[in-house]
Amino acid sequence: MQTKLKSLLIAASLGVAATLVFIACGEGQVLEITKQTWDDAQGHWQEKYSSVLAELPGIELSSSSEEQQPISSAEQPPPPSSSNEPPPVSSSSTTTPVTPSSSSSASTPVTPSSSSSAQKSSAAAATGKCRANNEKSGFNCGWDGYSASKILTPGTILKPSAATPPSGCTVAWNFAPDTAGLALNYSCDAVPAAGVSALGSSRYVLFAELTCEDGKHINACNPKEGWSSKKAPEFDEKSRCEWEKSPTTTARGGTPKKGTMTLIDTDHICGNSAPSPLVNYKCVSDNCPKADWPSTGIFSEWKDWKRPKKETYNVEAILNCPAYSQTVSLSCPPLEVAAGSDYIIECTCPGNGQCQIDEKNCKAGSAAGKEVTLKVDECVELNVIKYDNQYYLPKVGMRCQSNGSSYTVSINGKSTPGTNDLLLLGTMKLGDNEFGTFCLTNLNGSATSIKCSLNGE
Repeated sequence: MQTKLKSLLIAASLGVAATLVFIACGEGQVLEITKQTWDDAQGHWQEKYSSVLAELPGIELSSSSEEQQPISSAEQPPPPSSSNEPPPVSSSSTTTPVTPSSSSSASTPVTPSSSSSAQKSSAAAATGKCRANNEKSGFNCGWDGYSASKILTPGTILKPSAATPPSGCTVAWNFAPDTAGLALNYSCDAVPAAGVSALGSSRYVLFAELTCEDGKHINACNPKEGWSSKKAPEFDEKSRCEWEKSPTTTARGGTPKKGTMTLIDTDHICGNSAPSPLVNYKCVSDNCPKADWPSTGIFSEWKDWKRPKKETYNVEAILNCPAYSQTVSLSCPPLEVAAGSDYIIECTCPGNGQCQIDEKNCKAGSAAGKEVTLKVDECVELNVIKYDNQYYLPKVGMRCQSNGSSYTVSINGKSTPGTNDLLLLGTMKLGDNEFGTFCLTNLNGSATSIKCSLNGE
């Protein structure tokens, strides 16, 4: 009984070792076919190679992922440990890996075609429209306006040249966006009636699909290698979108840092000089104000915010190049904005080691100066940036003119009676100083507002 069983198993293993021939697309290539055989003497599987000539063009290849996966050694059934008999042959072991020879193109890998036509993927069927097959003699086609010396400008509309199909034939037009790996990697698109809008850094390949009385014909159109376009404009790989300050407040707003974005426009799609401004900023999250990002970085809606309201915005830097219709963008870090003050006084030191809090170095909003007029419940945010005068680190505060009226202020949430003296905010340190917010909370008398100025003593 054991002898009979062993004979049956050996016969099965010999069946696996039988030569398998696979049909490949192409024009006659010698392929090395991997075969798995059981070596009875050595007690393990062996791989052997033989050559087969594949010379039947136009055969569809299945792109099924199941068929493209070679069997690894881990998937091979191990022989029984108690004997040298080969293991039983399962249905899965009939799939064998195919290794293209050195003459086979690496960009068009060959896969087994043992599956039926019903199992072919839709992608394989689509790519057949962009592969020359049974070309119709005497029918010429190409892109309208093609010239060997002409490089497409992005945005150019591509259409097939007018062509009269042979008698009894109809023609449909298909295109692919590149020449590399057409057989397996691209699903063709039909050329729309309005034409194809060329993009940058692309190559457009056209095919005519002729349906005639004698069947289908796929003709490759001129230029066979595809019509190339100019290089698309792009941001330099070192470009980055950064905020001047994040988290920030509604008074300061969200302002992008300058000089962090560099445009590469090799083929001068955007013109001989960079556009101005180079980028536009667009908020892409659902909570964005319904407007383009303002140049000031401050949205008008923020004036109605009440503390402690906060929002986080997702923003993109988008290339400003009207000549290029496609979006070239770079994501910015999330911008955190909190309800802050109605005004901001900010002094920025020039870097000479002699910084002073004066009208030359300070701005109240967008105007030069260090003074604001506050009404009740209005606040001002106070900052001194890049302070570098190591020999003078003064006490910093606000000095207000009340015109005889009594008033109360809040300094960073702490209520303080108003006086003619300096209302202390803190002591200056080297570097960036953020002194917080100064608010007018109460005003008694004839005055309806007070003027306050940032000072250091």
